[in-house]
Amino acid sequence: MLSPSTRRIDLTLKLDRYREAGTASYWVVDPLVPSITAWDLRDGDYVEVHSAQGAEQVSVSAPFPLEFTPDHLLRD
Repeated sequence: MLSPSTRRIDLTLKLDRYREAGTASYWVVDPLVPSITAWDLRDGDYVEVHSAQGAEQVSVSAPFPLEFTPDHLLRD
C-alpha cells in the first residue's frame, strides 16, 4: 500500500528491484484514490494487467481466482 513517505520508492525503486528479482507480479494499492494497479512480469519487463479505481470490479485468475473492488480493500 502506498504511503506518502514511500510512494516514490514503491513506484520506481521497488518495481525495478522486483523486476530484476523475477517477481511474477507486483500490485500497488493507493489509499488516496482508492485504486489498484497490477503488473505481471512478461519477457523480463512488467506489463500493466489491471488498473481500477473506487467501485470498479477487479477479477483475476492468478495467482488464484479473486474478485474485489479497490474501495472494498480500504474499508474499516
